[in-house]
Amino acid sequence: MIDISKQTVEVDCPDCKRPITVSIKKVADEALVKCTCGQGIQLKDSNSSNKKAIREINKSLKNLENTIKKFGK
Repeated sequence: MIDISKQTVEVDCPDCKRPITVSIKKVADEALVKCTCGQGIQLKDSNSSNKKAIREINKSLKNLENTIKKFGK
């Protein structure tokens, strides 16, 4: 099964403007990530929207997987 939280997004470093690749889980966990320039970036999950989306999408993917398995029977 696909776990959407393992997918990645890019955020730009506020200091050097380089893109930094982070997992959606890190965004949901509001992790502190470091750019190669040394700048620390505190990720934010406004209103826990990423956590909710991860949960809902993973639930939908699991339901789809179960439905596909039923077709094979």
